[in-house]
Amino acid sequence: MATPTPTGASTSRRLSWDVVRVLAVLAVMFCHTTYQGPVLHPELGAPLGSYPFQVGASILLVISAYFICVTIRKGSTSRWLWRRICRVLPPYLTAVLFTYTVLVLFGPDNWVLPTPHDLWGNLTLSSSFDPTVHLIDGSYWTLPLQLMAFIAAVLLWPRGMGSGQRITVLLWVMTLAPVVLQWHDRILHSPFWVQQAWNGLGLHRLQLFAIGIAIWLWSERRIGVLHLGSLLVATVFAQHAHTADLPSSLGIGVLLVVVALAARGPDWTLLAPIRRPIQFLAKISFGIYLLNQEVGYLIAYHLMALGAGRVVQIAGVVVGVITLAWLLTKYVEQPLYRVLTAIQPLRRLGFRAVAWLTT
Repeated sequence: MATPTPTGASTSRRLSWDVVRVLAVLAVMFCHTTYQGPVLHPELGAPLGSYPFQVGASILLVISAYFICVTIRKGSTSRWLWRRICRVLPPYLTAVLFTYTVLVLFGPDNWVLPTPHDLWGNLTLSSSFDPTVHLIDGSYWTLPLQLMAFIAAVLLWPRGMGSGQRITVLLWVMTLAPVVLQWHDRILHSPFWVQQAWNGLGLHRLQLFAIGIAIWLWSERRIGVLHLGSLLVATVFAQHAHTADLPSSLGIGVLLVVVALAARGPDWTLLAPIRRPIQFLAKISFGIYLLNQEVGYLIAYHLMALGAGRVVQIAGVVVGVITLAWLLTKYVEQPLYRVLTAIQPLRRLGFRAVAWLTT
C-alpha cells in the first residue's frame, strides 16, 4: 500500500515505519507463496504450513489510515487527494495490465485465466460492485477501499470530523456498527444489492481504518493508552466476527501493537546496520504488494515445470517479484507521480477534477 514518507517533529526518515511497512508486505508475500499458491494450484506442491496467516494486507490498510491523518492536515485537501491518486493509480493500472498480459500469454490451460471483461472491470475498479468481474489478482481488493478512504477523508476533514469528541465516537461506530449489522449472517440473508453494497464499500473492513486513526490520535496524545487498548481489542473482535479466522485476527492484534510503537515510540535505530535493505524494500513495497500473488504463482509454476521444488519456487518468486516491483517503482510509480504533480497544466486539471468530485 502506497504511503508517504513519515513526517513528524524531525525531518529525517524514521526507520521504524519502513520496518513496519516491510513486515506487512512480506507477510502478504509469505502467505501467498507458502500457502495460498499451493492451495489454489495443487500442482505446485504441498503448502509449507497447515493454516493461512492473513495479516499483511489488513495492516497495510491500518498504516494507510494513519498516514491519511498525518498528511491531510498539510495544505489543500484537493491537492492532497490528487497527490494520493497520482501515487496509487498509475502503478496499479500498470500492474493490472502487466498481470493480465502475462497470465494470458504464459498461464497454463488448466488455470482460470482473466477475460477482457475482467480486465476492464479491474481497470475501472468496479469488481467490488460487479459480480461478473473477477479480480485479476486477489491483492487488488484493497485499492477501491483505499481510494474511498481518501475521498471520505477529504469530505469529512474540512467539516470538523477530525476534532473534538466526534472523531472518537466515529471510531467506535466504524468498529462496532458493521459487527451488529452482520450478526447472525444478516448480510448473507439480505437482498443481493445489499450484499453488493456491503462488499463494495468494504463495510466489514472499517475497523482497520478506525484503528489506524486511533493510533494517530494516541500518537498525538489525544486519547489515552486505555482508550487505544479498548479500541484494539474491539478491532480484533470485529475482525474475527467478520472473518471467523481467530489466529489471523490475533496476529493482526499483535502487529497493531507494533504499529502503535512505531507511531509514538523512539525510532528503531537498533536496526540501523540493515537500514539500506529495509529502506529499499519499503520504497518498492507497493509494487511488491501489487505483483506478488498471481505473477508469483506463475513464476512458481514455470519453475515447477523445470523441476524445481517448493523451496526453490519460493526463492524464485521472491527474487522475481522484488525485481519486477523495483522496475514498477523506478519506471512507473516515481516518474509518473513527478509528471502528474509537477507539470502545471496536468496538476491544475487534477486539482479541479478532485475538487469537483468532493464538492
